[in-house]
Amino acid sequence: MRLFTANAHLLRGGLTVCVLTALIAAGGCASKSPTPPGAHPAIKTQARQPASKKAAAIIRTAQAMLGIQYKWGGDSPYEGFDCSGFTWFVFHQNGITLPRVSWQQFGVGESVQYNELRPGDLIFHKVEKKGKTLHVGVVTNRGTFIHAPSSGKQVMESTLSNAYWKEHFVGARRVL
Repeated sequence: MRLFTANAHLLRGGLTVCVLTALIAAGGCASKSPTPPGAHPAIKTQARQPASKKAAAIIRTAQAMLGIQYKWGGDSPYEGFDCSGFTWFVFHQNGITLPRVSWQQFGVGESVQYNELRPGDLIFHKVEKKGKTLHVGVVTNRGTFIHAPSSGKQVMESTLSNAYWKEHFVGARRVL
């Protein structure tokens, strides 16, 4: 597994470079994160189930990237992420090869219906912003997904029950 050390200005919540590196290398800590704003415990998908070991590692890596700035074409915490660069990086850090762009990522693994989502699945939405049409993120075990949304924003966690994301859902892929 390729390790990285982020610049101190990229870290949030008082984490040090050493702690972030240790979390990614060791697979993180066992504490549960609080439910993000807008998350709803009654979401009826399998995404609220416990994650497999591999999915948990993917989710921990994704969570470590929360707050990193969006950058079109970016695929590292040093330069920032676009949505597919984010998912490519997170899976790559955990030894899983994905294509670099979202429309190619939409063709890997097996197709998953919304009500069958599991932690670690890739989730895709159709969006119409500046020529971009396919958005991708990583499903967590809390009824949310982590993604790099758009210019001017940062990697964030959004609830799967959000009306916008539910309306724009086009599919999901299971690669684990």
